Amino acid sequence: MNRVLAQRSVIDRYVFAVLITLELLMSFSFLGYFHVEPISVTTAYLPVLLAGALLGPLESTAVGLCFGLASMWKASASYVMPADQLFSPLLSGDPMGSLLLSTGSRVLFGLIIGLLYAGARRLRHPGFWIGLVSYWGRSIHSILVYSVMALCFPETGYSPTLAFTDLFQVSDILINCGSAAVVLLFWRIARSQVWVQFQKRLAAARSLQAKERYHRLPLAVVTVLTLAAAFAVTFYFGHRIDYVLENQGIALSETGYLDILHLQIQFMFGIISLMVLMILFMMLNQQYSSYMAYQGKMDSLTGVMTRRAFFAACARAFHSAVPPKDLRGYFLMVDLDQFKEINDQYGHPEGDRALKAVANSLKDLFGRQGAIGRLGGDEFAVLLCADMTVSELEAALDLFLDHIHRISWGNQRLTCSIGAALIRSASSPEALYRAADAILYRAKDQGRDRYVIET
Repeated sequence: MNRVLAQRSVIDRYVFAVLITLELLMSFSFLGYFHVEPISVTTAYLPVLLAGALLGPLESTAVGLCFGLASMWKASASYVMPADQLFSPLLSGDPMGSLLLSTGSRVLFGLIIGLLYAGARRLRHPGFWIGLVSYWGRSIHSILVYSVMALCFPETGYSPTLAFTDLFQVSDILINCGSAAVVLLFWRIARSQVWVQFQKRLAAARSLQAKERYHRLPLAVVTVLTLAAAFAVTFYFGHRIDYVLENQGIALSETGYLDILHLQIQFMFGIISLMVLMILFMMLNQQYSSYMAYQGKMDSLTGVMTRRAFFAACARAFHSAVPPKDLRGYFLMVDLDQFKEINDQYGHPEGDRALKAVANSLKDLFGRQGAIGRLGGDEFAVLLCADMTVSELEAALDLFLDHIHRISWGNQRLTCSIGAALIRSASSPEALYRAADAILYRAKDQGRDRYVIET
């Protein structure tokens, strides 16, 4: 259960970041507000719906907050219409009322939508109910906005009933159907087997040694420098525009200059949002590519490293130890006893079952302490990088053999022989392999189904 939650948290963080960024991009571009005669279409609420349907109430509330902050910023320019200036605490004459209108109504919208989707997911035929919530999402947003306008700015004459005036107009029906179609499309994708598999691979990529590690401090420094540079460019171009217009005989008032600067900052946030979207998709692609590269190094049957990948991992472990003699642990050679007879008597599928079970037991017992590889056939190796005492290793190997003995065919049970060589007794992975192999054959000569440890 914890592993499933971890997988969801990995991809959910990316989805949440994408939706936040998409909300800002739509709010600061024509993607969120565009006019096509004879109708004006608003789509900036869509990321809020998607956050509620795909994630949860907290995420949809946060996206709603971004929606509200962006609308408040845009309403704070002198060139906007009087009705839009009601959303600006600087221009409306009632700062608290504008704050409730621009951000409060959108935060409440995100919370209500998130709760409605959460309830819809628990009902029978959740797809139908999610589609229904999505269809009415735009109307819910309008009701909330008009209600706050009526409460905080009654002199304007706005009331919640205005949200119902065009409810059955063809244009409104088409827009609501489009919203429902978009949300249902992404909801279906999020439930598809392909997406579930992608989540698992992305979660696995984050735990692999081969993945790229993004260090927080350098990333924070680069982010701060990028934002500082973006603001510097924005103010520079605002000043340059003022200078060019002045040379053309057009003198800007202080209000006009601030409006130009306001637009420049809005443009800057739109570009930054687009850049962040690209970076997020690049990070996803990089992690997925790391997973696929790692999978290419894994044995397809058992899920442990191939011989070549295993010895490469051993070489990296030796190289990273400074000095090499400080590397502690054991090199284990594991060989299944009489494995050819198992294949001949019970068939190769049963032999494959035994190999998978042995690999899984090795991963369960030693996966966190070292590298595991299948060297070929029924032969496995483990580089156990842990400063263990002989008694601790004996206890672990006893437990491993107990797991192996549970694999049986009729009255016959699986056994294996193990040789353990001390890491510090060799100077290279190849030397360790030869030493452990020699110890393995001592275990076989002593009767198999046992381990021999170099002391």
